[in-house]
Amino acid sequence: MDKHFILIGYGDVGRRIAQVLERAHVNFVVVDKNEMKLKDKGFKYVTGDATDEEILKRADLKNAATVIIVLNNDTDIIFTSLIARNLNPHCIIISRANATKSIDKIYRAGADYVASLSIVAAQMLARIILGQEIEEIIMMPEGLEIERYRITPDSPLAGKSIAQASIRSRIGCTIIGIEENGKTTTDIDPSVILGEGMTLAIIGNHDQISKFKEKYTRT
Repeated sequence: MDKHFILIGYGDVGRRIAQVLERAHVNFVVVDKNEMKLKDKGFKYVTGDATDEEILKRADLKNAATVIIVLNNDTDIIFTSLIARNLNPHCIIISRANATKSIDKIYRAGADYVASLSIVAAQMLARIILGQEIEEIIMMPEGLEIERYRITPDSPLAGKSIAQASIRSRIGCTIIGIEENGKTTTDIDPSVILGEGMTLAIIGNHDQISKFKEKYTRT
């Protein structure tokens, strides 16, 4: 596998996210302790404890583009985030926090984005991957937002590669999805040229999204 999603935890939220990933034809693997919940679902899975580094290696975490952690125990989430970040310094890690007091610890463990409400993770992935038009900006807990940005002919990003645009280093936002011609990819290759008609899913905090809009949105 290469540049796939890893979904860690297959409870209520994990099931919703898996359904979204399947509908979007995204390559993903689920990690969960309970094999009975995973059998005959039609997707790839690894059975075991996500706090075990060897289990995450079996899911090929080193080559993952995005890791979504929706476990029920915050201590496990913190430890899994730490292992995931050590195995793959470049992947995007989106974690759930079951208690508000755990948010800072999960960030320090290596997560890029933390959502404290369990249902948010499924809603967020649905909007990112399926590109729903219900809202231009989706408000997230702890000040996180997702903006969908369509590249027009006069966009400052048109014709640049993702590496040249350097959105993350310049502003702090991260491109987590690209939609073009009805197809969505989460395999964000820095060499991809941003062309007219593409729609980007951008995630960041309120200030980062505001800076992004100020710099790149034409009025």
